[in-house]
Amino acid sequence: MQTYRALIMFCFCATFCHAQATKTDQALLNEAREKYDAPFNRNLQSFHCAVDFSWKEHFTEAPRAGDEGTDEEIEKFIQPLQNHVIVTRQMAALSALLSKDELNKLPHRGMAVGLLAHAVEKSLNTWLFASTNMMLPDPGTPVSFDQSPSGYKLTFKVQTSDGEMVLAPDMRLQSGSVKGQSDHFETSFATGPQGFLLTSFTRGEDGKFELGNRLIFTYTYQTVDGVQLPEHVVVTRESHHEVWRYTLSDCIVKTSK
Repeated sequence: MQTYRALIMFCFCATFCHAQATKTDQALLNEAREKYDAPFNRNLQSFHCAVDFSWKEHFTEAPRAGDEGTDEEIEKFIQPLQNHVIVTRQMAALSALLSKDELNKLPHRGMAVGLLAHAVEKSLNTWLFASTNMMLPDPGTPVSFDQSPSGYKLTFKVQTSDGEMVLAPDMRLQSGSVKGQSDHFETSFATGPQGFLLTSFTRGEDGKFELGNRLIFTYTYQTVDGVQLPEHVVVTRESHHEVWRYTLSDCIVKTSK
C-alpha cells in the first residue's frame, strides 16, 4: 500500500512539476518579449522620412553595376531627386515622387532609383521584424528555455522543424536558426529608453551563412516625438562588395490616440 501511495505521489508531482515548468517557460517568453522596443505594437501607425543618400560617396565603396548612369547623368538627373520613404506596420516603400513616365525618362529608365529603393526597403523591412516584436516566438507558442551562465537557449517548433534561439543573460537575442535548414541569423541590440533596439542583423544571402556571402544591416537611432526610429542605416552585401549608407531625416510619425 505504501508503495502504491508513493507511486501516486510521484505521478502527481511529475504532472505538477511539468505544468510548473511549462508555466515558467511561458513566463520567460513573455518577460523576454517585454524587454524589446516595439513601437508598432504600441501606438505607432506609420512614419515617413526624407532619405539622404550620396551617390558620389557610394561609388567609393561599391563597384558600378553599369546601369546606374555616368557620373554626369548621376549628378544631373539622379542625385537631385527628393527620395522619401513611408513605413507602415506591413512594409517600407521608397518613392522619388515621380510618375512612371518621369521615371522612365531618367537615364537607364531610372535603374539607379530602383537600386536605392531595394537597399532602403530591404533594410527597413528587416527592421520591421524587430519593431513589431516578430523576431521572438509569438505569445502562447510552446517553448522551452534552457538557462546557463552564458544566457538562454530557446527552442520551439517552426511548423514541423525545430527552431532554436540564443539569448544573452539579459535576454537580448543573439542568434536564431532552424535545424535542418539554412536559415540562420545573428543580431545585436542596444538599450533604448523603451527597450532593446536592433542595431545589427546579419543573415546569409540565398541561405548560405558564411563569410563573404552575408547581408549585414546596421542601425543607429533618433527620437521623433518619443519614438525611436532608424537614423543612419548601412547595408553591406558581401558577395557584391556593396555598401549602401543612407540617413533618414525630417521624419514625421503618425500615432493612434
